[in-house]
Amino acid sequence: MTFRAPTPLAGRNRLICQLLASASFAMMMGGVAQAQDAAPAGQDAGQAQQDAGAQSGDIIVTGYRGSIEKSLNQKREANAFVDVITAEDIGKFPDKNVADSLQRVPGIIIDRDGGEGSRVSIRGLSSDLTLTELNGNFIASADSGDPSRSFNYLLLPSTLIGSVEVFKSPEARLDEGGVGGVIINHTRKPFDLKPWSGTVSVEGTYADVTKKIEPNVSGLLSWHNEDKTLGFLVGATYQVRTNRSLSASGDSWQWWTDSKASQPAVDVNGKPFANDSAISYWNSGNNAGQTTQGGTHYSGYWAPQSVAETITDQKRKRLGIQATAQMKPFDNFEVTANYFRFQLNGDYTRSTIKIPEWGFGNFFTGATFDESGTILTGAKFEVPPEGTGCRVPGNMCTMETPAPQDTYVREKSVSNTYDVRGNWEVGHLNVDFVFGKTKATGGPSFQFFAQAKPRNGTVNGNALSAWNFTDQSIAMQFSPNVIQNMLNGVAQIDLGSTGSGFTNSSISQRYAQVDVTRKFDSPFFDSIQLGAKWRDGRVHRETGRFEWYSDAANTLRFQDTPGGALAKPEIFYPGSLSNIAGGFETTAFPAINIRKYIDYLNATYSGPVRVPEPQNIYNIKERIWAGYGQLNFKTSNIRGNIGVRVVNTKQDGTSTDRITYENEYCVNGPGGPFDPNKPVGADGNCTVIPEAQRQVRLFSPNSEGKSYTDVLPSFNISWDVTPNLLLRAAASKVIARPGYGDLAGARSLTFNSDPFVFDRAQFGARAGWFGNGGNFDLKPFNAWQYDFGVEWYFQRGSVLGATLFRKDVKDFIVPVVIDLPQEVAGQTVTVQQYATQANGTSAVSQGVEVYAQHTLDFGLGAQVNFTYNDTSQADVSLNGTKLGESALVGSAKTQINASIFYEHGPVLVRASYNRRGEVVRGLSSGLNVYDDPYEQVDLNAAVDVFKNFQITGSVINLTKSEQRQHLGNDTKDRFISNVYSGRRFYMGLAYKF
Repeated sequence: MTFRAPTPLAGRNRLICQLLASASFAMMMGGVAQAQDAAPAGQDAGQAQQDAGAQSGDIIVTGYRGSIEKSLNQKREANAFVDVITAEDIGKFPDKNVADSLQRVPGIIIDRDGGEGSRVSIRGLSSDLTLTELNGNFIASADSGDPSRSFNYLLLPSTLIGSVEVFKSPEARLDEGGVGGVIINHTRKPFDLKPWSGTVSVEGTYADVTKKIEPNVSGLLSWHNEDKTLGFLVGATYQVRTNRSLSASGDSWQWWTDSKASQPAVDVNGKPFANDSAISYWNSGNNAGQTTQGGTHYSGYWAPQSVAETITDQKRKRLGIQATAQMKPFDNFEVTANYFRFQLNGDYTRSTIKIPEWGFGNFFTGATFDESGTILTGAKFEVPPEGTGCRVPGNMCTMETPAPQDTYVREKSVSNTYDVRGNWEVGHLNVDFVFGKTKATGGPSFQFFAQAKPRNGTVNGNALSAWNFTDQSIAMQFSPNVIQNMLNGVAQIDLGSTGSGFTNSSISQRYAQVDVTRKFDSPFFDSIQLGAKWRDGRVHRETGRFEWYSDAANTLRFQDTPGGALAKPEIFYPGSLSNIAGGFETTAFPAINIRKYIDYLNATYSGPVRVPEPQNIYNIKERIWAGYGQLNFKTSNIRGNIGVRVVNTKQDGTSTDRITYENEYCVNGPGGPFDPNKPVGADGNCTVIPEAQRQVRLFSPNSEGKSYTDVLPSFNISWDVTPNLLLRAAASKVIARPGYGDLAGARSLTFNSDPFVFDRAQFGARAGWFGNGGNFDLKPFNAWQYDFGVEWYFQRGSVLGATLFRKDVKDFIVPVVIDLPQEVAGQTVTVQQYATQANGTSAVSQGVEVYAQHTLDFGLGAQVNFTYNDTSQADVSLNGTKLGESALVGSAKTQINASIFYEHGPVLVRASYNRRGEVVRGLSSGLNVYDDPYEQVDLNAAVDVFKNFQITGSVINLTKSEQRQHLGNDTKDRFISNVYSGRRFYMGLAYKF
């Protein structure tokens, strides 16, 4: 097999080099311009910029250049380490959400979902350590059924945002909870805009993976009376978008050996692992080596339990609404009321083909390894000729792969926020207050999955399954007639891998805050601020499933009937899934048309019947009281603040352990549960014992609570050494609370008995306990952080700067997957591949940000920034047992952003390059998971056809880049995953009035 490289690397590297060279040229020219236009000594910062403009002829800068200059001025005037994006910057280019705009800020990394920015990380720390707020308060979001402190920016359209502040060093007045930083999204207000002003835009988008053109419509209207005592603003955006992701994965890496004692796990250099107890061994490290049909035996290597290729198609409909009323009944009193609704509807299908480890027993014919011989990089499985091997009467084995598994999900995420805020000024006293509520609901309201096998009884529909890793991806090969055989009836539904469910969550927070500022007429003390804030959060989750029944009384599930496994030809797609523009290769991609299969079930059985699980209780409460004091000081050239914030957090709630015992599956043969001569039904499968008789489910509620208080000092200082040179420094203590999923230690555990495994062994069933769960004993992530920066504003709208930063972190949180002893029903058992969270010990994250911005007089400009982040390794422990070492999860060592733009008259064009280095993720089998370096180039353009009417266009992911992961830092050959979400094109019209 061969693999087609998904991206022409030579062309991509050439394009990147051209962009960086152009950006460097623009910055070099900036130095020449600075020598000619530097402001004279003695002027203040603002005056120096004005004079620079006056010397060049009082040119008023507008458009994109004007917006980035405005952002730079706000950064310069701030007391803390802050980056700013203004409304013109967000609205000027067709950024689909705020995360897409934030990726241009120094030190920011974004995670992508379907090609769009979804989560934001600051200075190489996890997105869970970034606090995102709307107008200074938490925004609730509940997507995919799991409440998270990390905001999903897919919900937030950029057209409704006026400006964004990124605080990398805290102030006492700001909410705690962001170790990485705090991002505050500010919405527009009526008094800030002209009466009866607004915008309307219409846009179409096209992607190479969907071949569809889809709309995006937005509008905003603002009004206020002449006296600015009453104003209203309404805005809305609606978007339809089909995302198609093409991905491959190598799942559950383990060490396969005949003897754990004599042949333990090693890296590619032959070195054993210090944390060998955390390594996952196949079959516990006993007789796990594999032999081909030809007699070649392999032992002592890393291998995935299964490999898979997946196509995900998602239809997204996004709605954003803002309604704002602003009133000023008195000259010194102003009130603003806001309502925001962010809604994201998702309707998607996921088609997966798998080659698991099932074929090693009877069909294994060959393998390939990496250069070290310790990593399995390919395997081949073939059905032996009739009358040989396992194809003899009485033992007619069948090939179970490829195993097409298809899923249909219908979900809806809605976030509603209401708030009322006021400002009252009396002389030197200023009082601000706000109270409101944010609530989000979300999760899959309907989810159904089914898996098929290319066989019917003892008849094989596929005789060949092979895979190999190629260029950090997967190529698969199957018999050329596999799809036609399945359409001809050589196929069955694997009822044991068919099911449904729903997980609906809600997260809400009520809040109230009062801030009092007393200003002083003093040469040093500028003002003092005192404030208090109350937050009351609630998390609730409901789970359940859907069933189809074959009897009027709704007692017998269709999976428990003799004909339940029938796979009619019409439930399959008539050919291989196509339009695979990247991500992986395969000679065939058979798939279930999952919607047609659901229609078949609806027509044949009674259902779907919604079956809730009221025993699965999940209710969490979190109450937070905070108070602060902050002194702001200012002289002619020195300014800053010093303060302290005291926070008490009380968390309690009830969650439920869900324990499932899989006792048996098939009706016993004459000789008992281990007799292979099982009764066979009409569909060729064994006769299945009804679920209620073979499976036991237990729900065990747990109530837990804790309370803790944090004292968080902060200090920021800025010194204008000269009118153009600014030094900054900051020191503070910051915290981030554990995720909502860990505020209750709920576990989901399954026990597979030996009789069950005997019946399901051909489908990969393994004996023992498996599961996942939260960790209520997690401690809050806390850190002392220090920053020092220098900023040289050598010309109006231009800067060259650097920031040194250091975080001394404690109790950072690491996702882990490990074989772990657990107490279940009064007994200590080992839960295999248990997924949970663990605390790391102390670690250091330190680095530097370097950035530059400059525009030449004729309209050519550049923005460039580079971040280097070095994090130390720290021990990770769970229940007193060391699991290994890890750097800070989510940390990336390097990141670079470079944008070069040209704006002159009615024309604006921009090319942007973004690259982040390798990112550290959680621990799996004792080793860290890493995101491979990722780079992307985007192009944007806008033309003013006539006054206030603009045509826009852009190309996102011009380089057709893919996201990839691997296991371990000694090689990339332990392939975890890659995802290709396509290249996307936009064209739109915008009118401003």
